[in-house]
Amino acid sequence: MKTETLITEGLHYIELHLQDDITVAEISRAIGYSESYFSREFKKIMKISVMDYVKRRRLRRASEKILDGEKVIDVAMWYGWKTHSGFTRTFKQEFGFCPSLLKAMAMQIEELGGNRMEHAFLKKTGTHFTKEELFRCLIRQMKLAGIPTDHRKLEALYFYACRIYEGKVRYSGDEYITHPLNVAILLAEMNANEDTIYAGLFCDALTKTSATIEQLRESLPVRTVNILEKAVVGEDIWESEDIDEEVVMMKLAERLHNMRTAQFVTEKQRRQRAEETIRKILPVARKMGNARLTDELNDLAVKYLCDKDLRQ
Repeated sequence: MKTETLITEGLHYIELHLQDDITVAEISRAIGYSESYFSREFKKIMKISVMDYVKRRRLRRASEKILDGEKVIDVAMWYGWKTHSGFTRTFKQEFGFCPSLLKAMAMQIEELGGNRMEHAFLKKTGTHFTKEELFRCLIRQMKLAGIPTDHRKLEALYFYACRIYEGKVRYSGDEYITHPLNVAILLAEMNANEDTIYAGLFCDALTKTSATIEQLRESLPVRTVNILEKAVVGEDIWESEDIDEEVVMMKLAERLHNMRTAQFVTEKQRRQRAEETIRKILPVARKMGNARLTDELNDLAVKYLCDKDLRQ
């Protein structure tokens, strides 16, 4: 529990002081640990050094400020860069383009129904998109990603998933099928293979519906069923040494969509999800190497842990 407390308190302190000239020594002293112990444990759990983490958080917060209409030079100074050129250079290294282009890119993305932080995070669908809208998004994303697709098979599996989840509703009031559809869309953007995307459509069929593994075997590809079966074996996949990449990709996509829609559950549930995400899931996400997924999970987890303090 000591390490878990260290990480949570450290992230909380960092988030509250992103505009201050903080150091590792200051952070560790503020939360009651030695600098060497804090640095070592932080990197071991988070898979990133303390100050590299601080830099990434500052860049993402800076992005939000620029999108809100603030001047680039002002934002650069707020988050610790001494010069416009220094900030621009760091921003471009992180995102691949200059901060001055951010607003224009965001306007184009929003006009197409996307997410203004798409340069930093994975794409978003509308909060209350219907299953029909989401299925069209899935087809489009698979095509954009260049994933070989048997459209007749995909449509048949979609209709089968609709039958399995029929009558079930999410906390948001939306049909439950919208959750696995969002998971499948995220998997397509993560460049998962076809069988893993199919598994996304049935990500919690074995835990949320009356469907059995035998029934799924009759209708789904063998590899897809294997992924689903491994995902519910009972062990904690986040702490397993033998990580199955396809299972982890599916579970990460599932967690991301659940975190994106956490406003529909209780504050207690949000905090529990956020703490688990930081403690168990972010380290695995970083191992997978998808920076946009990792950073959005981090952003949402910190938001739900620190939101009250940040608004004060």
